[in-house]
Amino acid sequence: MTEDILSVSIVIPTYNCEKTIRACLESIVRQDYPKDKIEVIIVDGGSRDKTIEVVKSFAKLLKIKVFYERTGRPETATAIGYNYARNDLIANIPSDNILPHSEWLKRMTEPFKNSIKVVATQPLRYCYRKDLGLLDRYFALFGVNDPLAYYLNKRDRLSWLEESWALMGEAKDMGDFFLVKFTPNEVPTLGANGYIVKREVIQKVTLDIFNFFHIDSNFDLIRMGCNLYGIVKTDIIHQSGEKFLKYFQKRIRYMQIYFRDKNRRRYHLYNPSSYKDKINLLKFIVFSLTLIKPTSDAVKGYRKIYDKAWFLHPVICFGILFTYAVGALVQIQKEGL
Repeated sequence: MTEDILSVSIVIPTYNCEKTIRACLESIVRQDYPKDKIEVIIVDGGSRDKTIEVVKSFAKLLKIKVFYERTGRPETATAIGYNYARNDLIANIPSDNILPHSEWLKRMTEPFKNSIKVVATQPLRYCYRKDLGLLDRYFALFGVNDPLAYYLNKRDRLSWLEESWALMGEAKDMGDFFLVKFTPNEVPTLGANGYIVKREVIQKVTLDIFNFFHIDSNFDLIRMGCNLYGIVKTDIIHQSGEKFLKYFQKRIRYMQIYFRDKNRRRYHLYNPSSYKDKINLLKFIVFSLTLIKPTSDAVKGYRKIYDKAWFLHPVICFGILFTYAVGALVQIQKEGL
């Protein structure tokens, strides 16, 4: 009876994540999916807490393989996990993700059965729950953790303001999911937090683990013509647990990593040669400085879902603008030296 069910390798890069990994693994155990069709691949970057101890406590409940790497690069750890996978599909489930219901894996794999040309699937939204932290509720409500991606329209999840498809790509409503065709000129930030992809396809672009980046890998696939995605009408819980200061510090770190790897990147959130990106960046700057548009969007959201987290939006927009401006100036100074 399980012959028609696709097998799934769930890749989880870890590093000192004992506070989140248990809930992640428990949500996998709760899946109404044959356990012999699931393998969990842990790629640990040298955790010094009880992460691996927690992982091993699930050994009787899940088929778990643990690998170790010391590169200090989460993207490289992800590529290593992808290369070790042997099942039909590979799921990118970071340790701070929780699968929100027992039918999640079943629903996320359904588009592969409905269309043999579907390359990958993703949840349509981030799960919104009142018990999430303030910042996590904000991320879920707007469908993005970076307002620059929101106003560049490069995000890969709907906000809770939207009812119909509002993202990049040519979409067809298939009932339980949107069948979306992307082009190399229109690629959102695909590839993480519940992303599932055919193993035989993604492993074409993971051999060079130091040049793997989860968004770039999808850009590579789309350029190769593997451009049909199933965006499933479900969500995923992303419990980052971030605080304000840590959030902006992390954005600075990501910016530094981007500049470090810029010459090896194929996908760029902001493409200076794109007229559309230039216009949208200008809009973001104006919006963030005046606060009118972000506040208006927050008010619209609040009228739909009563949560003060909406009103973080103007603050986050202004903070991100300042953070990226300072980061860019520092980088220009470094390159000038």
